[in-house]
Amino acid sequence: MENIDISKTSRQYKDTLFRALFGDDRRFLELYNAVDDKHFPDDTIVTPCPSNSLLARFNDLAACIGSQLVVFFEHQSSISKNMPLRLLQYATDILYSQIVDMDKLYGSTQIIIPTPKFFILYNGGQKLEGKAVRLSDVFAIKEQEPPMELTAKVIDINYTSGEVALSRSNSLKGYSFLVAQVRKHLNAGKNRDASIVEAIELCIEQDILKDFLRNNYKEVIKMLTYEYDAEAEKRVLLQEGRQEGRQEVLELVSKLLREGLSLEEAYAMAVQSLSTSC
Repeated sequence: MENIDISKTSRQYKDTLFRALFGDDRRFLELYNAVDDKHFPDDTIVTPCPSNSLLARFNDLAACIGSQLVVFFEHQSSISKNMPLRLLQYATDILYSQIVDMDKLYGSTQIIIPTPKFFILYNGGQKLEGKAVRLSDVFAIKEQEPPMELTAKVIDINYTSGEVALSRSNSLKGYSFLVAQVRKHLNAGKNRDASIVEAIELCIEQDILKDFLRNNYKEVIKMLTYEYDAEAEKRVLLQEGRQEGRQEVLELVSKLLREGLSLEEAYAMAVQSLSTSC
């Protein structure tokens, strides 16, 4: 099983456990087969499609599967209604920078591109409003047949969701179980570090993502620590904004939300912006 060099995963942003786990070609293919009920064989060629350094900060995973598909995965704990608009930006960036031969774009021969598919993997605490989000939802004029469309399938990957994709992918089920255990320990009043370590050790003991977690034990702790620190920071920022009347904090978050960022991204960027301006 591979070892992850966190320093090489990206110099632009902190890595996440989801990205590190499913950034592996085989697990990416396993995940796609699970969420779309497909059966691509294990030897199918999977080619990662890195976005540019700016978009990479917000885009989770994208890869070509053979020559047929380019699949985009976004992992979210809150669903932004602007997600299809953001996915359109990611897809355009990858298509023109990684897939389309620009020298042939203005020729007479039709260019064939891999079919794009979009998935939002949700593990938040709120009930989902639907199983898909569409680009046409943001159009000012609604038409029965929109002139342009992008549809992203939304899948609840919480461990207790009953989602069939969890039963099709041991990696996805294991990831969901690990996250659920961390939350369980936190809700029981244990501190962050103890919650993370106990959750990881329980998974190893029960042979859940065992090789991955044992080979990357310290790195997984770092990734989960970063993710839960970001969550705590977000809550503290909101609390301080309310208690101290720091309207600039809330206004900045609101502005970022209007620009299409998710709640997590908006708070993270607000924290960074305010810390550098102080």
